[in-house]
Amino acid sequence: MKIKFISVFLSTFISTITFAQSKLPKDFNEAFTRLKISAKYEATGFTKPSYLEADFNKDGVIDVAVLVVEKSTKKRGILIMHGGKNQYFILGAGIKFGNGGNDFKWLKGWSLYVKNTAYETTFNKDGDMTGSKKISLGKPALYVHDLEDGLPTSGGIIYWTGQKYIWIHQGE
Repeated sequence: MKIKFISVFLSTFISTITFAQSKLPKDFNEAFTRLKISAKYEATGFTKPSYLEADFNKDGVIDVAVLVVEKSTKKRGILIMHGGKNQYFILGAGIKFGNGGNDFKWLKGWSLYVKNTAYETTFNKDGDMTGSKKISLGKPALYVHDLEDGLPTSGGIIYWTGQKYIWIHQGE
């Protein structure tokens, strides 16, 4: 019985990865290989959807954000590839990014954030929450979060400043 369970689990796991990679946009798959990103990272669907598309850098070309795992450490994160360019960014997956850390194993959900403003949770030097501050966005971002009882809890908005991606903290 134990062997049958492992066999079914592995079959489902491999099918999930193959499905996630086959559904990615063709241009992304080509760049992922050409830029040798695939040597260190694996595109995977550790939550759904496995990727999101929007014009994150507001240059008129669609960009792709993909859930990835660093192969050597199994640390999870997000890869954002700017469309029409050889430019990509790894957030998490072994690289520290904002309050998300270097492993997004906590990430249970994500979506596009298309509101013009966001409210960043603020803290004092002792780590106590002090309120929030309003931030103007003007372009799509990613909303990443954990789940508790099926509802989004703390997380962040990942936003392109024009030069880099930043973390806008949400929740406690």
